[in-house]
Amino acid sequence: MTGHELVRSHFTNSVKGVAVALLSAIVLTQCSSVQKPADDTEFKQPVESISTQPDGVARTAEQWLDEAVAAETPADQQYALIGAALAFQQQQQWQKSAAVIGAIEAAEAPVTNENLPQFQLAKAHWHFKQQQWQQAIKTIEPSLKRLNKRDQRLQALTLVADSHARLGEYWQAAISQIEAEQFSQHDSATAGAEAIWRYLRQASSHQLPDRRPLTTNIAGWWRVAKSFHQYQQQPKQLAQQFQQWLSSYPDHHARQIVEQWLAADWQAPENIIALLPLSGRYALQGTAVRDGLIAAAAESTFTIRFIDTNRYNVEQQREQALQANATHIIGPLLKQQVQAWLQQPLIGPYHLFLNEADTPESGIINQRYLQFALAPEDEARQAAARISEKTERAPLLFSVANASGQRLVNSFQQRWQQQDNPPAEVGWYNQQSEMQGIVEERLGISGSKERIRQVKIAAGKIIIDEQERSRADIDAVYLPGNLEQVRLLKPFIDVNLSPFAPPLTVFGSSAVHERSNMSGDADLSGVEFSESPAILGQHNKSNYVMDWLQKRSNARLSDARLFNMGYDSVYLLQQAALLNFVPGINWSGFNGQLSVSFNRVQRELDWAIFKDNKVQPIE
Repeated sequence: MTGHELVRSHFTNSVKGVAVALLSAIVLTQCSSVQKPADDTEFKQPVESISTQPDGVARTAEQWLDEAVAAETPADQQYALIGAALAFQQQQQWQKSAAVIGAIEAAEAPVTNENLPQFQLAKAHWHFKQQQWQQAIKTIEPSLKRLNKRDQRLQALTLVADSHARLGEYWQAAISQIEAEQFSQHDSATAGAEAIWRYLRQASSHQLPDRRPLTTNIAGWWRVAKSFHQYQQQPKQLAQQFQQWLSSYPDHHARQIVEQWLAADWQAPENIIALLPLSGRYALQGTAVRDGLIAAAAESTFTIRFIDTNRYNVEQQREQALQANATHIIGPLLKQQVQAWLQQPLIGPYHLFLNEADTPESGIINQRYLQFALAPEDEARQAAARISEKTERAPLLFSVANASGQRLVNSFQQRWQQQDNPPAEVGWYNQQSEMQGIVEERLGISGSKERIRQVKIAAGKIIIDEQERSRADIDAVYLPGNLEQVRLLKPFIDVNLSPFAPPLTVFGSSAVHERSNMSGDADLSGVEFSESPAILGQHNKSNYVMDWLQKRSNARLSDARLFNMGYDSVYLLQQAALLNFVPGINWSGFNGQLSVSFNRVQRELDWAIFKDNKVQPIE
């Protein structure tokens, strides 16, 4: 007889029965209505049990369950079950943890005031694992100060900091991490400073408070970040500011960050090599980037040497870069070659790749390279953020059922759910002939028609005043497809909206904006889409792009975005060290507001709308 079977044979009263039934369910089945966690994200701090044995060894989940079965009071049983939930989390057994949490919530006895902080901690960990960052914060923040054990307070504050960071709220993340460091036990002050700087370095200028915080410790960190933003293009003034800072804050933990920056020898661009396909299949794209580089270099003092990646393999490209004593490298443009370079990078030169490898962000910052890609997935994520901000109801997505469509929908869903939203509904189609049926089905018209048909049958000869009704629970549609797909879908959406439904906005990406409809598109009236500010005429040097398009009559707008990329690359290369050191700094580039996160260039595009037979930028 196993220990659990022995427990079940000895305890039958109603209080213990809850734990016994729960234990049996967990041991005998893995089935659960709780969804599997979305990914394998690890916590920065391990999830620990809420207390330890007298010998200092943490209890296992099974030991906590045994203690719950043996408990004499509901409060003691709750305490042990919470310990089991946290221990299951530590063991990465998230469904079992969710089952325990669900059982505690379903029990007749409410969670006691004494047990509530630990219970909220377990729930917050679960929300974090489910990528419900906002819900994790809301769950644990009211109980933060009631967690009276150092390790629990550290867990909770670290979780709040990481959740804020996942939401892009980096100043709040830094504040939480500063508080968490009061409860940490790092071997050195360096580790604590790095933990805070990991968040603060990503805060944009508008996230920083306008006024100096009252707390000296926080004020010191604020002044460091503020100086980087204020003097980002004035290195001498920045150095002077930091010398003054060192005098004002001689014992501050951020001192090492300041000293690290002052001691660094950041190489200015001198010998630049650009690796681009200037012949062959991708010659037009490579030429567009080259033209943008030349336009930007004309405003600088350095020159750029070009190597045709269609003529030379990666090993030959490396050899030529070495022979030229390159201090900075731009390119290559093709993903496969970027991956080859990343596997064997040159030691020394700064490297700006014009694509990105198919590898996840490691969280390890390499100060010597950046990856710059015009990824459509970025636009899908920005669309999710915009729709969440601008609308009140759930959005509906329509996408072609292929690998590209799946990637775009996944990117949208990831960002959408980070705002504590349930997954958006998706209508998939494989070919053009399926579009109308999918739109009617997802907008509720098919169901409405069927209900009308059933009423007519029941009414017999009675005349029925019929009007199909579309759904009232959506007010936005996102179409991540290209211009051809959106042109076909938009009329189906318009014709299937009933007058009783709320106003509905259709969102798209820059893929709906091509050279043929730069002046407007009546068929797409009302569609809002993301686009590069230089193409929308919203940049003070937009004339560069328009002049280039006039000269390149065979170029598309997708090529013009590559021209923008080339122009932006020169600035990124000049500021590579600073942008990697302080990713929160952004620059108004041709391709949007540019910043850096984990060696990857981030783009924040502008928005426009097809309206009154024109393309109108949206402020």
